[in-house]
Amino acid sequence: MKATKSRYFVLVLLFIVTAINYMDRANLSVAGTSVQAEFNLSAGQLGLLFSMFTWAYVISQIPVGYILDRVGVRKLYGGAIIVWSIFTLLIGLASHNIFTTASSSFLFLLVCRALIGVAEAPSFPANTKIISTWFPTQERASATAMYGCAQYIGLAFLTPVLAFIVANYGWEMSFYASGGVGIIFGIYWLIRYRDPLDSKKTNQLEIDYIKQGGGLGQSVKVKQKVEWFEISHVLKQRNFLGLCIAQFALNSTLYFFLTWFIVYLEKGLNLSISKAGFGAMFPYMMAMIGLLCSGFVSDGLMKSGKSRTFSRKLPSILGLTFAGTMCLANFFEGQPVIAIAILSFAFFANAFANIGWVLLSDIVPAKVMGTIGGFFNISGNAAGIVTPIVMGLILQYTDSFAYAMYYISAVSLIGALAHIFVIKKLDTIELPTTKS
Repeated sequence: MKATKSRYFVLVLLFIVTAINYMDRANLSVAGTSVQAEFNLSAGQLGLLFSMFTWAYVISQIPVGYILDRVGVRKLYGGAIIVWSIFTLLIGLASHNIFTTASSSFLFLLVCRALIGVAEAPSFPANTKIISTWFPTQERASATAMYGCAQYIGLAFLTPVLAFIVANYGWEMSFYASGGVGIIFGIYWLIRYRDPLDSKKTNQLEIDYIKQGGGLGQSVKVKQKVEWFEISHVLKQRNFLGLCIAQFALNSTLYFFLTWFIVYLEKGLNLSISKAGFGAMFPYMMAMIGLLCSGFVSDGLMKSGKSRTFSRKLPSILGLTFAGTMCLANFFEGQPVIAIAILSFAFFANAFANIGWVLLSDIVPAKVMGTIGGFFNISGNAAGIVTPIVMGLILQYTDSFAYAMYYISAVSLIGALAHIFVIKKLDTIELPTTKS
């Protein structure tokens, strides 16, 4: 009798939900120029609209992570997918005559984006909890890379589709389409996802394999009370703080591509919306390749006998360092092909460094993963608040993307330095048994 491979079906589910997740984060970027024109928004107002998702997303991380450690991923995640998809769909209503003024329509957009942020808050803490439940340690980087690359695959192939919809059917239709897809998948998630011991497709051999590799094949059923002194202890650890700095740097580049990138292609490189949608494919595809390479390189180094610290930190340091080359696109604004090639390489490098959640699962005990994952997500997604607003203000006052690109490159290099000088040996943090 052979062990089942149910964990790979779970990986497919995570792949799909991550693609939908990032489609719903980025569809406003594709429609951004049209929305700005319709509601007569300044660059600063558009930056605020881009960042509103992340304000709510960040604020929701701690309560959602705490709930996740108690409720479990199936119901919370499935319900969240449906809720964020409903509010994505509702964004399309902002242009209809249900509002009397442009300002009321803009307020409606802000509220919808905020509620999408609240509903998407469980996403990555839940993904990490699922991976640490279903996969042994030696497979986690590869598994994380496999579902993580969906964010780039989805953006690479869905961005041109959304751009086509915006160009031919109006920006509202892009939100109706992406919202409808999410609602359908959310229902499917609730029907199909189960934890290992609840899955009828998983045999004991697979559960034993997961457990022997450090997964939670059997302990997933155990209800453990999470104490705040345990959480506080983890938050004070040097390695955790270093990971937070690096994740902020990593996500600064990511949020440029999720928010201002299409606008940059249209206004910085003077491309039409259709050409911008096509041009956006290449950085996203390169990022997908970078993330896949990162996961397999990291796991491959571990399997070859390298230490966990070396195997995890090397991709992060190299990736964040080379992501800092993005500012070189400033010298080729009149040559969009070269500029996009530079951005593609920088996004490849940034994705190559994108294994922060793997490092987190290596050092954080599973008992507090949901809550600590929430704090970690706050640090990373604070970049989603800062980056769109800083870039919007720079653009508003300089009418140029040049200084904005220098800002992103500098932050990437700070992330690389955090891995070198702040993060030390990656050992699992031991939780205290009593309050100190």
